[in-house]
Amino acid sequence: MSEPETSIFALSSDDAGVFNWNVDTNLLCADEHFADIFGLEPQDVRDGLPIETYLAAVWEGDRRDVARTLHQAISTGGSCFQDYHVARPDGSIVHIVGIGRCFRGIEGEATRYVGVVFDDVELDEQQKKKLLASYYRNSEQPVFDIEDDDVAGVLAHAVNRLENDDEDKKRPVVVYH
Repeated sequence: MSEPETSIFALSSDDAGVFNWNVDTNLLCADEHFADIFGLEPQDVRDGLPIETYLAAVWEGDRRDVARTLHQAISTGGSCFQDYHVARPDGSIVHIVGIGRCFRGIEGEATRYVGVVFDDVELDEQQKKKLLASYYRNSEQPVFDIEDDDVAGVLAHAVNRLENDDEDKKRPVVVYH
């Protein structure tokens, strides 16, 4: 695993699972919290597993929509907000909210998809509308209080930190919500 893949774990928190999908190799590596959410072995997840492994864990009723939304984000190079369920190997079902962004190479090809997932999220209708409005950039109220009021900006900053060899990349990115 390269430095960018291993460095992403410096961004982890107790409330969110952080992931980094290398589209070229089709390997998605993530932190321990992400592994726990999906009911997978932490070391396997840290080393990277094919995206299909994670899609197989998505509850059957949500799987098609999750795959379609991911495909759209990869095709367009855009951001993605998803609200879905994961069926763990122990039979439990966990509610997930995920936010991610596709990054493209110089020639426009999808190279990485980076994001966070939050588990056991209970959102009321107003919070869901606020999240969706912010996602579609139709709201003046940010979902997260960050310097540039842009979740995609935070993810871009995180990827930039991962790809540059500097001491700052070991500090966590803090997103207040």
